[in-house]
Amino acid sequence: MTVTKARPSVYDVAAAAGVSTASISRYFRAPEKLSETLRDRIRNAVEELGYLPSGLARGLAEQSTGTLGFYSFSGHEPDEWDRDRVPSTVGDVPRVEYRGDWPRLFPLYADEVLRGIELECTLRRLPLLVGWQDADGRGVALDDIARRSDGLVVLPSTIDEAQLRLLDQRLPMVLVSQLVPDGMAASSVRVDDFHGMRALTAHLADDHGARRLAFAGSATGAEHAQRYAGFAAALHDRGLDVPGEPLVDAGSRSATYAALRALLRSDPSFGESLPDAIVCSSDQTALGVQSALVEHGFAVPGDIAVTGFDGIDAARLAVPPLTTVRQPMDELGRVAVELLTEALEAPGTTRHVVLPVAILVGRSCGCP
Repeated sequence: MTVTKARPSVYDVAAAAGVSTASISRYFRAPEKLSETLRDRIRNAVEELGYLPSGLARGLAEQSTGTLGFYSFSGHEPDEWDRDRVPSTVGDVPRVEYRGDWPRLFPLYADEVLRGIELECTLRRLPLLVGWQDADGRGVALDDIARRSDGLVVLPSTIDEAQLRLLDQRLPMVLVSQLVPDGMAASSVRVDDFHGMRALTAHLADDHGARRLAFAGSATGAEHAQRYAGFAAALHDRGLDVPGEPLVDAGSRSATYAALRALLRSDPSFGESLPDAIVCSSDQTALGVQSALVEHGFAVPGDIAVTGFDGIDAARLAVPPLTTVRQPMDELGRVAVELLTEALEAPGTTRHVVLPVAILVGRSCGCP
């Protein structure tokens, strides 16, 4: 019969080094916070026992996991689900002709925010757990992330208010690009959506003489509602008509493209009396709008201007390059980690941060 020696636990190492289990965790997560003498004692105990740190063990010892969670919506387009493989064999290098298809959208808004979160977690020596789920249920369940995390960063349109309130009773949260519901003790970070969209709409009206403007994309959710409000305020200030509803209510590039193409086919009068500009609630929406218009023979910006909001790389690579509002997406992620760390170190601490934005002038608005 073979007897397997039990793997040493964090308690064994703490006893051998004569320190607390919290000091053992700190040795692996933030050794610079310990004295050199203490680090040497713990290192000797770890080497003598052959201890390998376990996230689960640290969680049991500290009543925590030591991990931050990030839960996001899926920004994937339908045509991204299939793996893009060039049919060839190793050693055979085909020549593929570029045909001017849509530019690859990655990185998107959620990708840029995640990059900021990853960077800040790296600098703070914090493990990060990432998950997302789309409207069809593909992805990771929220609870799989929440129960393994000490705190959670949440992007908009991922969790309904009832779920948010339940989570608020279990762990600290930071809401990104959304408002904190009344009565919740969560922090938040967002950008100045209202003034960004107001300034962009003013640019179209004042610098390009646009008088008939349409809005495309979602007008619901805190961030998109603020963008629509900024669009409407700029028109109202100038005595221009404010459209009552979006021209197309779709968020993704592909859904917007399909919706506008259907409108152009079903209602020829729309193409005969185009607005001067279509102001879109996101870059993905704007790319879909621009593609549908060009496919139907309209010149952007010669016949109609198109603008976006976000500042993703694909907007710069579009033809023509998209005029848009650039939000500091990576900084959203970094500030979110900062706020979550504050809440973990001082339970009950909350802050609400608004970051400034800037207009990135491309050529889709009519600027040279």
